Amino acid sequence: MSEEAFGCEFTRRMWKDLDHILLIYVGSATEFALVEENHWLFFTNKLPSAPWDRFTSTFAWNRRLVLSPKEKVAALGETIRGFHDHVEAQRIEQEGGIQKISNDAFQAVGFMLIEYALLANAYLERREPTAEEKDAYYQDQKAFFEAMGVEDLAEDYEGFVVQRRQQIEEQLKPNDCTGPLFDAYRKDLGAFRYTLLKQFMAWFVPESVIAPLEIRRSVWFAPFYHLFPVIRCGPVSGLLHRILLPKRVRNGLGSF
Repeated sequence: MSEEAFGCEFTRRMWKDLDHILLIYVGSATEFALVEENHWLFFTNKLPSAPWDRFTSTFAWNRRLVLSPKEKVAALGETIRGFHDHVEAQRIEQEGGIQKISNDAFQAVGFMLIEYALLANAYLERREPTAEEKDAYYQDQKAFFEAMGVEDLAEDYEGFVVQRRQQIEEQLKPNDCTGPLFDAYRKDLGAFRYTLLKQFMAWFVPESVIAPLEIRRSVWFAPFYHLFPVIRCGPVSGLLHRILLPKRVRNGLGSF
């Protein structure tokens, strides 16, 4: 008897597609620069020192999630939470005091994975996900983050929309780590890919999120942005990924 897979088909289809993951990364890279507790990224130094390698690791964990049997997801959530508990313990040892990643910070990550996956689907598939698809995906992410011990998540997608709007208004602001994080993106990606990243941010990320960063849309990028969903599955797909992704990241993703 086969084990029941975690999540709905809509969830699994998105998280198996590289372009969906790329766009979730674009949105999350934007938002990490604005969340209040992004200083944790500089304590671990994993994301600032190698943002694309961190992206590869995130892809691996989420792919593992969507390919996991349903009964193993709780243990996977506890494992990931355990990584964060270890980081907290390290910081207490080095800096003293009370060092705790807040529930709001974990919520913020969950909100990114929900918001940008659905926006990526709408953009790449050139249709808005149905209300049923949105809620099914939300319920999958909610179940996983609750397995990690994250609290106070809305009961359904409609409630999430309200919660998300409030979070954007109250929590997403430039801070002392915003500039250094973008400097890290530039250093890791190089000038050309960094320019592409910023333009994808400008065109893909909602204005309510990106406005404080003052990243402007360039008209030269518009044709490529609008054509990308059409050409991404054709014979030029490999070329596009070579342009967008550093070689070490392509090699890493190819091993999954």
